[in-house]
Amino acid sequence: MSVDLTAVHPTRLELLRLKRRRGIAQGIVDILKKDYDTLVMALFDLVRQVPSLRSKMRDTLAEAYTSFIEAQMIVGSRMIEEVSLVCEPVDLDIESSVGKKVLGLELPVLQFTEKTVTHNPRFNILDTPAKLDESNQKIVEALDYIIKLAEAEASMKEILDVMSVKKRQINRIQYKVLPQLDASIRYVELILEETERQDAIRVRVLQRKRKERAQKTVQISA
Repeated sequence: MSVDLTAVHPTRLELLRLKRRRGIAQGIVDILKKDYDTLVMALFDLVRQVPSLRSKMRDTLAEAYTSFIEAQMIVGSRMIEEVSLVCEPVDLDIESSVGKKVLGLELPVLQFTEKTVTHNPRFNILDTPAKLDESNQKIVEALDYIIKLAEAEASMKEILDVMSVKKRQINRIQYKVLPQLDASIRYVELILEETERQDAIRVRVLQRKRKERAQKTVQISA
């Protein structure tokens, strides 16, 4: 990476300033990496939940379908259709709120509102087989798993978005800012070292000339 060093003043004060800036930049990287690791852990916690939720959702839906088929076998498809025409409809609605926070990031919480599922029987349980009611309950249970799964996936998306931003910040500092500061620091150190060598040479030359003049003075006096 080429760095424009023309604007860098090769002084000790500038060297101290550059080293201070580098220390701050490295500190920011360390903080960002800790935040990133925290987000990774939170993401993995959600990822581990997803297979279980999907499995429970599929199993519950399979149980609901099985119970529904058994209900059809008991009273017939026509009776089930008639019940569906007169049963109380379900008003599904989802309420979104804020749950736990990860590094200040508010993760969504999804749940059914009070009107989502009625607590009263949707149909006359005396005129319908118990398997139909079981199917209805399993569907409600499956919907709950679906909502939890959607909540987990929405939280994962939020975390991934923040992780992407922090990763870009880390990369920018690590692969652009720090190398530029390191190059500037090396440049100033080299200039200062060269200046010190030249000063040392001048001092030795001056000392030698003073010594030679002193010797000449002694010889003249003698």
